[in-house]
Amino acid sequence: MTDESNQDVLFDGLALIRDTLLPNLLKEDQSAILYWAGKELARDFAFSDFQELAQAVKRLSFGTIELKEHKKTAYRIHLTGAAIESRLKRNQKADFSLEAGFLAEAIQQLSGYYSEGSWQTSTSQQHVDIRIESDPKEKITEQTY
Repeated sequence: MTDESNQDVLFDGLALIRDTLLPNLLKEDQSAILYWAGKELARDFAFSDFQELAQAVKRLSFGTIELKEHKKTAYRIHLTGAAIESRLKRNQKADFSLEAGFLAEAIQQLSGYYSEGSWQTSTSQQHVDIRIESDPKEKITEQTY
């Protein structure tokens, strides 16, 4: 089996879990639980810059991230790649709350301010648009966790 074939099998397995099993198990709580899980997962990392975050996202098979816009308290990130295209092709209603939560927590680490994320798919352009908003009035301290 080639590396590409192995990666396709991995994507198929992940997609099956993410887009079939979890929705059946979690029902209407799926988005909230996956978002929280993404935030929890990101807490296991110590990001020093956006490039390090991008590498982690790729290693976790979430896809590839590109910072499309960054304002003082807002980030717009595109999530792309074979995993995204495959999931959207099979299920246009695929849930990306796990990725949004992960990125929100990572941006919170990098910015030092409480951050929340939301996501929207673009099936025509085969990407996920993730928006992160940071609250400059809520500085994160070690005691926050």
